[in-house]
Amino acid sequence: MTRSTSRALLVVAGLTAPWTGAAGETAAPLIGSKFEIFVHDAEASTRFYDLLGFEVAHRNESGYRTLRSDSIVLALSPVPSWLPVHWLGFLRLPPLGTEIVFYTEELDVLRATLAASGYDPSAIVRQPWHDRDFRVRDPDGYYVRISEGRAVPTAE
Repeated sequence: MTRSTSRALLVVAGLTAPWTGAAGETAAPLIGSKFEIFVHDAEASTRFYDLLGFEVAHRNESGYRTLRSDSIVLALSPVPSWLPVHWLGFLRLPPLGTEIVFYTEELDVLRATLAASGYDPSAIVRQPWHDRDFRVRDPDGYYVRISEGRAVPTAE
């Protein structure tokens, strides 16, 4: 029985047990995640991610927003306009930078929606790992891949 299986059985039974990490230390298991990206125009970014199915779950007066699509949480943090982040735009592109990957069962629809809204998604391509996907850059230049399939492939 794996550590995660035994922990799940304890939780189902109404018991809790300390989580033991790889080095034997006790720690709480992770319970969620949020990815934060830094943007120049939170409104423009919100419109882009709205097309992908995100909704604003929280916002504050500084312009910071938390977006949610099912269990995916994405935060938009405003960058001061005087900060020349555009000089580092190459850091948002693989293989050096970040690739944001979302999975969908509506690949063709999402691509058509983005294209109709003025974005420039790439063609849909079947990748060597068998997923179909397309790539697009968000308003701040982040490299976003939209893919069919699952984040963790199931055994065949």
